[in-house]
Amino acid sequence: MTTDSRFSMNIWRLTMILAPLLITISQFFTQNGLVTATAGWIQVLSFTFWIMAFYGMFIKVHIAFPRLSTLGFLIAVYACIGGAGFGFDGIYTDAMGIKSISDARSLHAELGFPLIVSLFLPGALFPLGLVMAAILLVRSKQVKTWTGIFLMVAAIGFPLSRMPRIDIVSHIDNVLLLMSHIIIAFFIGVTDPKR
Repeated sequence: MTTDSRFSMNIWRLTMILAPLLITISQFFTQNGLVTATAGWIQVLSFTFWIMAFYGMFIKVHIAFPRLSTLGFLIAVYACIGGAGFGFDGIYTDAMGIKSISDARSLHAELGFPLIVSLFLPGALFPLGLVMAAILLVRSKQVKTWTGIFLMVAAIGFPLSRMPRIDIVSHIDNVLLLMSHIIIAFFIGVTDPKR
């Protein structure tokens, strides 16, 4: 391994940890189910790191699945932009003094279609990006099957843990995301033929 590739791998591993760690930290700053300004800027950073994390996962499977990995990365980047958008939404709604979910929903309803395209559609695609990465990592034998399943469970849990706006449910899923990303970051490419 060259110095450059070791540096790239270390940066990728760092983003694999920072992305879910920051989303976990941001959850502690939500109030009444709303993303606050503090939670928002942390979330923006989290999804910035997630772009690089996705890049590393999809580049690992690109030779085996060039079309699917390219499509998966495109979906993942769009989803990360939407995730960062939710952070910005929290910053601006907090600055506007919006403190209730009903007021936030009224604002979102007023904004309409642009918000669907910039927040809600990409937000719905975030778990799909993670599930695609998990499936391709398992199929290309980059990770063990149980690791891929672990990531898929965390991915599916992501929107399901946010919708009821119950903090403890989100915290549990955040821990699953963090653990699955750490396992992938340090064991990618290390598989046992007897999986």
